Amino acid sequence: MQKLGSWEWDKDQLPRYKYEGSYPFTARDKAGKDAGLPEDPCFILGNYKMTMFAHVSGRYQLITGERGWARLNYAGINTGWNESVLSIEKGKKEKLVCRLIQDRNLFEHEQHFGAGYANYAYRCPAGVTVNRNISVLPSSTINEGISAFLITVTLKNNGEKELCLTYLEQLLAHYKMMQDQGEDKENGQVKQRFTYPCRTRINNAEHLAIADFDCSPANLMLLPEDEKTAYFHNVFPPSVYLQGIPSKQTENRVSVKKQELGNILCNEFSFRLIKGQEKTIQFVVGIYFGEDKMRAEQIDGLLKEYKGNGDAGAYAGRWKEVLPSFTEEDGKETGEEAGRDENFRREMLWNAYILEATATYSQYFEETYIPQGGVYAYHQGINSSNRDHLQHSLACSYYHPALAKSCIRFAMKHTAQDGSIKREDVGFGYCPGGVYMESDAQLYLFMAVGEYLRINRDYSFLAEEITYYPVEFGRKETVLRLLAKHFIYLRDIIGTGQHGLIKMLNSDWSDSFFHTYSPNIYILFAESHMNTAMALAVLPILQRQFAEYAGQGHQDKRIAEDLSKELQQYIQQLDIAFMKDMEGKTFAPRCYIGEHDETEMKFGINTLCLEAQPFLLQMESFPEERKREVYAEIRKRVLDCEKVGARTREVPLWGSGGHGEDGGIWFSHQGNLVIGISKFDRAEAVRLMRKLSFQNYARQYPDYWVGHWTFADYMESTLCPEEGLYGGWIKGAFQPFCSHIHAWMLYCYYRVVLQK
Repeated sequence: MQKLGSWEWDKDQLPRYKYEGSYPFTARDKAGKDAGLPEDPCFILGNYKMTMFAHVSGRYQLITGERGWARLNYAGINTGWNESVLSIEKGKKEKLVCRLIQDRNLFEHEQHFGAGYANYAYRCPAGVTVNRNISVLPSSTINEGISAFLITVTLKNNGEKELCLTYLEQLLAHYKMMQDQGEDKENGQVKQRFTYPCRTRINNAEHLAIADFDCSPANLMLLPEDEKTAYFHNVFPPSVYLQGIPSKQTENRVSVKKQELGNILCNEFSFRLIKGQEKTIQFVVGIYFGEDKMRAEQIDGLLKEYKGNGDAGAYAGRWKEVLPSFTEEDGKETGEEAGRDENFRREMLWNAYILEATATYSQYFEETYIPQGGVYAYHQGINSSNRDHLQHSLACSYYHPALAKSCIRFAMKHTAQDGSIKREDVGFGYCPGGVYMESDAQLYLFMAVGEYLRINRDYSFLAEEITYYPVEFGRKETVLRLLAKHFIYLRDIIGTGQHGLIKMLNSDWSDSFFHTYSPNIYILFAESHMNTAMALAVLPILQRQFAEYAGQGHQDKRIAEDLSKELQQYIQQLDIAFMKDMEGKTFAPRCYIGEHDETEMKFGINTLCLEAQPFLLQMESFPEERKREVYAEIRKRVLDCEKVGARTREVPLWGSGGHGEDGGIWFSHQGNLVIGISKFDRAEAVRLMRKLSFQNYARQYPDYWVGHWTFADYMESTLCPEEGLYGGWIKGAFQPFCSHIHAWMLYCYYRVVLQK
């Protein structure tokens, strides 16, 4: 059994992971097959203006999401390319060449990954040790940040002789949008709608190599005339650069190499080290849109904040300023066991860091949001769906209200005139029609806004103006008036069915619920118990906030009063219908599909489906005695039999073997389940949080790295041979970082453990 590594505290008392596992990474599932996990485990570094994945090999992926998701050093699906090379002169004509990333034997057998940094230690021939540190400065203001990172390399001569060394950093300049990774091929040729040719520049005086990307259509295209118009691709790509920072008694050379993959930016330093001497050299790698002066400002900003790092991050002190402190974990404030849990403190700090590192500024919407990440952003290049971005705002409402508001505004700016909310965007703010007509987007918005107002009492937010989709048209409404449109859309367009439950249209949470059942047949009358239970859980909170706002005599007092009254009536009607439907049942069904009682299909009647249950447990009108009865069924049927969380199905509905939505453990459900349980048994809710922790996953599945410091959006349950793994259709290289687990566990910590 391989040991992957362990958690520890760095010198700034922030959590970091010491990786000691294999590379290339391999593992087998419980059936003995290749587990399909990425062979080069990764950690996310980033701020609002830049994302990067630092791999245990030393490779990194340089990513931008500002104008559509793209890699700047693309070298294959979900991979990037860079190289670090140390050359040691052995004689006049002989050199020892150490390819630090490629030669695993040079590793000290551990690397450290912390808040905003990755640290690699190498032991090279001739007694040379190398410490290579990559550090990202956090964003301190919404929509701002430095889209560059600092590479600090410290070399020491531990040998007996003076050495002449050359250290080289190389970066592939190859721009590829995520949505283009799987281009169709015709007769063996890749069909690309756009190519991004690269022009390189060298500035020896500034030790700088720059790659400027152009956009070239492969065939007829009508391109947008300006940089603010929504378009399904980014036709105004950025520049990428590699700059060496001048160092005393070093010689710097900058060059560009052209290879099959593209242009490679090269920057190297040559110098001598006597016995026992140590030298530090630095490089800056960055992205910028617009004029060259932006690059100079980035470098100045990074170097100004640099305070040295050792084996921790160059900007750890700044990360400490933007992350919550969780001083409650010293036990003084809570006085309870949960308040003295070091693992809770470590994981919650890590969760907050991940949310800050994944948060991304959108030039089109002019907001900072927290993407779903994982398959959507980092593989397909889409921001999907807005229900996800809204869930991620919940934890931020506690520790970073400005980010929570920006996440909410981001989703609201996807609103159309009729109050519908676009599911997703791709490229530069382009919202495709797609196949989904979701029925729950408004409910997730109501949940996010209700919690933001409950936690922060910032009722002025309701009077703020929002530019709705498409934003280049400049049409605005106040937040309150848009929420009224969303409610009207929910009440009148989505509507209710013959049982009085909220309709499903063609999808609620489950994007693929219908499967073999055509949504064209059932879209007009399918009813969702999940939607209805969710409405009854979240709308009372929002309704009270509207009533409070109206009572304060604000400008839109009349709208707030009317909306509060209408919501109250709507809640009462739903509650009557739902409680009638629950008569004689010990858990909520999944949904009803069919126009007439004699022909309708009913799912989740005798087989428990999890989706509606967490919201049922949160309903204020549902008696506590019955909640305990429901939870007993959940435990017996889908929770106690699992090692981490509750699976979606007691028995699969679709004959799929229990994969994915038909039996997987989805983290968007688990957080709501924790909240629901806390309504009647806080200690049990905390117990489930521990079961969902990275610590427990590592104990249950020690050989899988995905799950030790992040997750994809779900994992397979004990129903599948791939138990404990992400069983999706992506195998090999992919970035599993999904914000769900981080956002929900942090939100549950504030609401359940700290009871705020």
